[in-house]
Amino acid sequence: MLTKEMVIDLPSLPGVYFFRSRSGEILYIGKAKSLRKRVRSYLYNSKQNRWGKIKRLVRHATQIDYQICASELEALLLESHLIKHHQPPYNTSLKSVHRSPFIKISINDDFPEVALVFKEESDTARYFGPYSSLRWTREVIKVLHRIFPIRTCEGIITPLPDFKPCFSYQLKRCQAPCAARVSRETYRAMINDVIRILEGKYHAVIKKLTIERDREAIALCFERAAALQKRIEQIERVFVYLDIHRR
Repeated sequence: MLTKEMVIDLPSLPGVYFFRSRSGEILYIGKAKSLRKRVRSYLYNSKQNRWGKIKRLVRHATQIDYQICASELEALLLESHLIKHHQPPYNTSLKSVHRSPFIKISINDDFPEVALVFKEESDTARYFGPYSSLRWTREVIKVLHRIFPIRTCEGIITPLPDFKPCFSYQLKRCQAPCAARVSRETYRAMINDVIRILEGKYHAVIKKLTIERDREAIALCFERAAALQKRIEQIERVFVYLDIHRR
């Protein structure tokens, strides 16, 4: 049974937590902005514990493990991957994907779009999720758009050199594929980095961008090198946790 002693040493940091049974089976996986506060709520939140599923979970849990993340956004992505991998019996809310959010990337388009959807279609797009929070799924997409200047407009794009790009281009938040201001290869490289981040491969993206940054600096393309360095710092700040904090 879940006890106060099992919760007392949990850190007040964002991450993913695991409720395990006496045999070591993972019963439930969840995310939290504060691991200690979230797990404690199972003991003290009487409104939440009225539900039979929560009561049974608290009764059957004999061990709590956790993994610290850099942010709640990273925890959201990690939670989804782990639930898909382990299929915990108490994660029924995520198994029912009726209104659970996904991130969709139209990878077969020349200039793929990154969008929020509520249904995984049988098409050629890549889907990530389902996620447990609509709010934080929107936040993940917003952060990805802030790090990578990919388009926010909908539909298929046909580049036209005479087309006037939107205000996002002036703000350097989009590279304006609609106006042929970015090549298909350069745009695709950014999308591939977005996909790696959604797969949890943050360090691989940083390593790749670091090589590109150094190459640009050697070529005296300092503005491009500075932009890549800023992208690296944003990924580290938002997504990459310190390995020394992992358990």
